[in-house]
Amino acid sequence: MELPPRKAIAVTAAALLGFFVIDAVFIWAENPPWWERIGALFGFVVIMALQLGHSFPQLLPKLYRHRYATWCFQAVLAYAPIYLFGSAWSGMAEFLTASSVLVFPAAIGWPLFGVGVLTCWYLYSGNDVSTVLYNVLEGALIPLIIIGLSRMSDMIVKLHRSREELSRLAVAGERLRFARDLHDVLGYSLSAISLKCELAYRLLSDAPDKAQEELADVLRTSRRALADVRSVSRGYREMSLAGEANAAVSMLSAAGIRTTLKFEVGQLPPAVDTVLATALREGLTNMLRHSKAESCEIRAERRGAGAVLVLANDGIGRGRVPKGGADGGLAALDSRVKKLGGTLDHGSDGRGWFRLEVTVPVPDRAERDQGDLVAAAEADDHGQPEAQSYGHRDLVPRAATAIAFTVLVGYFLAYSVVAMSYHPPLGRAVAVELCMFAALVLQLAVSFQWRFTWASNHARLLRYGALGGLLLLHAVPWSSFGPTWLGMPGFVAGSALLVLPTVFAWALVVAVTVASDIALHQVGGTLTDLIYTTAYTVICALVVFGLSRMAQLTSELHWSRTEIARLAVTTERLRFARDLHDLLGFSLSAITLKCELVRRLTHSRTVQAQEELTEVLGIARQALADVRTVADGRQRMSLTAEAANATAMLAGVGIRATVDTNCGELPGDVDTVLATMLREGLTNMLRHSRAAHCRITAERTAAGVRLTLVNDGVQGCADAGLDSKVNGGSGIGNLTTRVNAVNGRLEAGARPDGWFELKAEVQLLAVAA
Repeated sequence: MELPPRKAIAVTAAALLGFFVIDAVFIWAENPPWWERIGALFGFVVIMALQLGHSFPQLLPKLYRHRYATWCFQAVLAYAPIYLFGSAWSGMAEFLTASSVLVFPAAIGWPLFGVGVLTCWYLYSGNDVSTVLYNVLEGALIPLIIIGLSRMSDMIVKLHRSREELSRLAVAGERLRFARDLHDVLGYSLSAISLKCELAYRLLSDAPDKAQEELADVLRTSRRALADVRSVSRGYREMSLAGEANAAVSMLSAAGIRTTLKFEVGQLPPAVDTVLATALREGLTNMLRHSKAESCEIRAERRGAGAVLVLANDGIGRGRVPKGGADGGLAALDSRVKKLGGTLDHGSDGRGWFRLEVTVPVPDRAERDQGDLVAAAEADDHGQPEAQSYGHRDLVPRAATAIAFTVLVGYFLAYSVVAMSYHPPLGRAVAVELCMFAALVLQLAVSFQWRFTWASNHARLLRYGALGGLLLLHAVPWSSFGPTWLGMPGFVAGSALLVLPTVFAWALVVAVTVASDIALHQVGGTLTDLIYTTAYTVICALVVFGLSRMAQLTSELHWSRTEIARLAVTTERLRFARDLHDLLGFSLSAITLKCELVRRLTHSRTVQAQEELTEVLGIARQALADVRTVADGRQRMSLTAEAANATAMLAGVGIRATVDTNCGELPGDVDTVLATMLREGLTNMLRHSRAAHCRITAERTAAGVRLTLVNDGVQGCADAGLDSKVNGGSGIGNLTTRVNAVNGRLEAGARPDGWFELKAEVQLLAVAA
């Protein structure tokens, strides 16, 4: 989304052009010779090009590489012509002051900024106090405007670029959790299977009864591991309090919110776990949407016979309330909590923090062995009760707001100096300043209403009311104050651009500018004064609009990174669940079936039993490799290799298989998807059918490739419908997602001849494109 940076460049260019017009008018008013006018015009063009290069390096990258040299050149153009044009050229020094901060490091740039402001004082030191004060203010205000527009557009660009990096870091953290959870849940089981199979292999010849006992242990371990796979996969699809808390820490840290996590709740029954996880997610959603928190505390603990979740944040007063009310999601959550006999409380805790507390009773029978990811995560992550802090404060939104606020106050001071230059009586001067201060407050309300919760309920009324108030303050005091009051037309015009639709906004800008010119003309303003006022009003309107909009956009982009990171983590969790189910489910099912076969062959066919155990060892080692593959997300599978493994495995369990996968070389992603489909199809067949015959066919079609897996196990199947519908069961649903991702189509179901068919067709040309 490059529009905000382009707007920043356009507003800055328009401001520069406006200041050039003002200085050009003063130069033309001196009636210089034609060659001086041409020289001045050439100087304006060069300085504008140099300033744009310093403000926006991406605009003129080659020029920015030599920025120190171009700054020196700009310094010469800023000060040398003053000897020819006098103070009419002094406005060019203000652009050099801005470039000093934009080009040099802060330790050099800001002292040079101060030197530039002092130079303005020196150039006008021979004039009256009002003139000196006004030009010194302008000497600081105009560089701040240019710096603000340049820096905030740079902030926006960096925030856009940082989103991908933040998502990558969030996913990397989630993958570390995957690796740890897989090691804890499956690593031991697979290692035990490998060791016991090796022991059974050695015992088959001499002690078959002992081998039978070892194989029985292998069967129990493999079945438990298979249940673990299903539980872990299901846990990453469903909600758990431990998973939500860990994801929240990664997400909030990526968003720059300091997070304190304390988790001492232990293992919870599924109903309580889900409700508390839902409460945490809803609380975080409300916090991220409707507040501007900088610190957050998450605490889960046992209290008596119940489990308590506390979510607190310091975002009171810095956020906004949704138009539809803030408590809709919490009301629905309260209903769910009450169904379990629990309570939900929320509100201010008296120290400026918002606090959400959910208490749910935990039945005595809640402690049961689920053998899933949550228990392993809690044992690893939450064994230490000490709180731990994460994240750091991000100052980008504050910096953007500070720049915009400083510029608005600077405009207020500049208008005040102009009003006081008419030397009004004390009472009138106080009244004028009060009116101007009221205008400043209204302008701040328009520019920053999005920062305050109390303003969000009536945002439209506030904006239009503030604009109406600015119009009244601009027009009404004229009848009482006369020439002392020329109003603050720049604030009125800027607010119009912020509040009204484009056509009406620019119409009001023109009307306010013309009205100000008429008022100035009535008090004896010259043509030069009229041009100056016109340009100044338009410039002020653009600056107010640009800085206010970009401050808001910077803040919104900053807070939206949290949602981006959350979506990236969610996507990775779903990817993990699919891979875990598809890759490891097949291996563990094959181990279970082959170990049952080996037990039957122990006494009658020792050699064949040893061969089967050798294959089991190979499958177990491959499963361990798959654990690492699933965790790092870099799995690459081959249809040909999977078909060869399937042939051997099916022959071992007594299923006659016909295999033909001679379809040529396939793109890597298509090859992996079809291999995964073959593995998942065989897993379903072994689990849920009584197949005796199976055919696996991969063939080229006119537009791509087709893989078909059919078996005769539909009749007599105890659970024929399981995983048989596209988008129905976990396995086939996962495959549908995978096949669709490579521009394919998946079909599954019973054929008229009584065979079950799983078929995928992929368009290879579309994938390549």
